Amino acid sequence: MNLTYKDICAVGTAMIIGSTGFLMGIFSASQPYDYNVLFNPAATQEHFDIALKHYQTLFYTPKPPLYLLAFVALIGVIGSLIKVYKPNPELQYFEYGSLVLYILGICVFLTNIRTGVESAVTHKWGEVTEMQGIAVIASSNIIILIIFSGVIVLQAGLWYSTWEYEQRLAKWREEEAAAASASATPTSTGKKSEGGAKESKKKK
Repeated sequence: MNLTYKDICAVGTAMIIGSTGFLMGIFSASQPYDYNVLFNPAATQEHFDIALKHYQTLFYTPKPPLYLLAFVALIGVIGSLIKVYKPNPELQYFEYGSLVLYILGICVFLTNIRTGVESAVTHKWGEVTEMQGIAVIASSNIIILIIFSGVIVLQAGLWYSTWEYEQRLAKWREEEAAAASASATPTSTGKKSEGGAKESKKKK
């Protein structure tokens, strides 16, 4: 069985959506803490302390889960590179946009969340207070979820555009085949009539 580039692109789409969905699940796990920090007007110091303890716990995550997280993120990058290798000229900017968003989400994690989790343990928050630092981590989680949601929307839109194009192409081919068949039928009938006229003349 020979795989075409179209088949490989379908695998690339699955890699992107699968890895993006997995990463969104990871960052969504912090929403019970982030919501109180960012959106609860009645938030108290206790809510910030609970969020701080949560991020301190994340700092001590064992290496194997972190390696798994990095591996899943790499799968999404590979899937994106597969799709931008020979993109559809009409959709290439959407493919590039999806790749940029995915990389941007990883960068936000490395620069904001990873640094913030380390600060939760060392208590070195730089020029901001501890409460502000926790709010930065929480807002970064929200930003990542929004970015990765954009990746999912773009990939879904690209899939639908490709599917809709193939449907229109199949319909056009059917119409062309029907038109060719309809035009061929009178021609063969005309030839038979002409042959019959010639035979009648010979008999005369």
